[in-house]
Amino acid sequence: MFSFIKDLDKSRRTLLYACFYAFFCNGMIALTQGSMMPDMKAAYHLTDTAGGLMLSAHSIGNLAAGFLSGVVGVYIGRKRTVICLSALAFVGMLLITLIGAPGLLFFAFILTGVGRGSVSNFNNGTVNAITGGNAAASNLLHAVFAVGAITAPMAFLLLRNAIDWRAGVLLVVLCGAGSVLNLTRVTVPDDRPAPSAGKGRSGGFGFMRDPGFLVLAGMMLFYLCSEYAINGWLVSYIQHKDALLSGFGVTGEALEKAVRAYSQTMATLLWAVILVGRLTCAWLSRRVSPRKLMLIASACEAACFAAVLFSTTIPAVTLGVAGLGFFMAGICPMIYADAAPYTNAYPMATGILLSFGSAGGIAMPTVVGALADQYGFSGGMLAILAAIVLLVLCAAANLALGGRKKAIAN
Repeated sequence: MFSFIKDLDKSRRTLLYACFYAFFCNGMIALTQGSMMPDMKAAYHLTDTAGGLMLSAHSIGNLAAGFLSGVVGVYIGRKRTVICLSALAFVGMLLITLIGAPGLLFFAFILTGVGRGSVSNFNNGTVNAITGGNAAASNLLHAVFAVGAITAPMAFLLLRNAIDWRAGVLLVVLCGAGSVLNLTRVTVPDDRPAPSAGKGRSGGFGFMRDPGFLVLAGMMLFYLCSEYAINGWLVSYIQHKDALLSGFGVTGEALEKAVRAYSQTMATLLWAVILVGRLTCAWLSRRVSPRKLMLIASACEAACFAAVLFSTTIPAVTLGVAGLGFFMAGICPMIYADAAPYTNAYPMATGILLSFGSAGGIAMPTVVGALADQYGFSGGMLAILAAIVLLVLCAAANLALGGRKKAIAN
């Protein structure tokens, strides 16, 4: 499964490991935002709608990064671009601990999105390029993201209880500083294409006329709709799920602590199982068509998320979260791997693919927060289920297209 690493020379292997660590930090950013949301809302007196807007601001930054990293990279090089833009994520996280004005918070969340999106754009494009679109490599990259996501909720909870919620956020800032420093030490192949490259086949937007790319873009949109909203709202949703309260067998302050610990544990469980699922997908993708795997995983993701929404006991919700994580696991990396013919041929393809996903990530967290204010969290989370159903339909279309997808010429 990991034989592709041995095939890389020392320079490319070092670059691969730098991408892995950067994605570990990206995972920490993603889950820390959801973990800190209840405390941040309480500290700064924010409504659920305002909290959703902050999560959407993160996605706006992510969307902007898809264009910025592709365009700026043509002129100053991808290495300099990812170093400069990725640093903004940790500047944003630092600002969140210092300011409470909604407008400034919104700006801080945009910065986190720009930084995280630039790393996603760089990492997915780079790993696809140096491994030839190897599905196992893409799954392993995203497995490292899961390790960061697993680490974040428990680290946040420990630091929150020992010091303050801001201490959990500052841990991410410190880890991110190491990531930025690490990226300054790597060598990136073909780092500075000429600005005129955009006029030839390797530039432009010819891939946007290919139905295969558009289906993959739809999958990315609906998948990241669900992932971003689940990451941002799972902890809050569980803390507001009244049907679970009697299952803890305690009341008062003890109940509050138990619910808080359980909700953070579920965020960790989700990404622990995602890690297992991504390693499993990396192994399976060598034996089973990734397109078939994506359809099966999407359908099972929908079933497990429905179980989380409609179950009323702690064991059932726990099993639902575990199943949700396992079946979510391989979808995003397999989309990137399946898109390799486009991303390897066109510098802008990775950014556009990420931008489609970010567009969904912008809308869904706010939609969930607004619906939660009106109808409660159960009503808000139904919007995520609708997005997953649309993901299943796109995965079916992707399977139907099969091998007909290709990067077309301008």
